Amino acid sequence: MSALVALLAAPLLAALGQAPPAHAQAVIGPAYVTRVVDADTLYAEIGGRLEVVRYLGINTPRIEHPSYGRAPYATAAREANRRLVEGRWVYLMFDGPVRDRLGRLVAYVWVGNVFVNATLAHHGYVETATGSTAAYTAYFRELEEGAVRDRRGLWRDPDAVTYHRPRPTELAADESDDPLGTVVGGRVFSAPAPFIPTPSPSSSGGAISSGSPSYLAPRGSLRTMP
Repeated sequence: MSALVALLAAPLLAALGQAPPAHAQAVIGPAYVTRVVDADTLYAEIGGRLEVVRYLGINTPRIEHPSYGRAPYATAAREANRRLVEGRWVYLMFDGPVRDRLGRLVAYVWVGNVFVNATLAHHGYVETATGSTAAYTAYFRELEEGAVRDRRGLWRDPDAVTYHRPRPTELAADESDDPLGTVVGGRVFSAPAPFIPTPSPSSSGGAISSGSPSYLAPRGSLRTMP
């Protein structure tokens, strides 16, 4: 098991009182993560194409410090996500429209049995998307509130709370923060994928062993995965 991923995921096993509700979702994967853009966006190879994937139900917090800007906070949040997924095989779980108005895939992301969206919320690196209709919105909000209360992640810095500016809606956060992104005419286009290593049938990038607890998994959802 990756020590960094275990460090991020393990506290949830004891901290959460109950698993989120079960919902039926379509799942695709494994998808290979080639690059992490920020705490809620990544690039992944899916079916021979390089796709932009936007995490469903969460946003990178907008913390506009008058002196330091938001770069230090954005970098910390991106690095937390990168340690979880970059260079790993993931599964994408959909709940509603598969793509957003920019053409990005919008999904819950899994590494092995770890629910990445929830892990980032618990550790204080993302906020719940305001106005989101995602099935796990209340669950993400509960995790976010716990992170703020316990000063985890970004919320350990008093300035993060003081200068936090919630995004009004999830769509308001959809303008790409990636200067290298393939956004043309307001839409993100997929592209042919570069060489991607071939996964084993049940590969999860070695991040979480098959015997690891699946406490972060909504009940029943793992039955849809290989």
